[in-house]
Amino acid sequence: MHSRGFTLVEVLVVITISAILVAAAVPAFQWTITRNRISDATNLLLSNFEYARMEATRRGNNISICRTDDPNAAVPVCSSAVVGTVDGNDWAAGWVVFEKRGNAACVPIAAQFQSAGGCADEVLFRQQIAGGAARVMIHTNLGIEAVGFQPRGAGGFINPGTFAITYGTAPTPAVAPRALGAIGLTKAGRCIPLTLIGSMKVAQPGTGTCPAA
Repeated sequence: MHSRGFTLVEVLVVITISAILVAAAVPAFQWTITRNRISDATNLLLSNFEYARMEATRRGNNISICRTDDPNAAVPVCSSAVVGTVDGNDWAAGWVVFEKRGNAACVPIAAQFQSAGGCADEVLFRQQIAGGAARVMIHTNLGIEAVGFQPRGAGGFINPGTFAITYGTAPTPAVAPRALGAIGLTKAGRCIPLTLIGSMKVAQPGTGTCPAA
């Protein structure tokens, strides 16, 4: 019985077709990865804001969230310092959620974690997500690297502001928070506007910038 294999031409045709299909699929696959990572980071940040607001109401005390270079430090330091490819306005460096506590001698500063001078702030949650050069970036136009929620759930420590979540090569964001100027546009970007009363939502960028809070 005679069996016939593949000719060299047939093998080359199959390889060529496979290469074309793979080349066509790679951009779509990369887009999916980008979209999913942005979505995950957006949901993570939003859930932390909602958690802080809920804890402020439940505990009857002020709850703060601040950007920090080392969320795992025993005494976290709220900071806007540059660390590697993470610029000082990028919350992907990490953040901590903490309750403002202390006795009558404590002079509370909402934008700082305090553990001295009568203050005894308590860390409720720590988060760190920064990775390599190509990663999620979380930029904001708050002007202060902290968000605070009062017992009734209102954000009383900051002016209204916006967080822009995108994915790319750090440290340049592809979507700018409003009032920071357009730095290009990516439909994969997401925005979280915060209002003075503590409300928040997820929105898509417009012409390169996030919508106003």
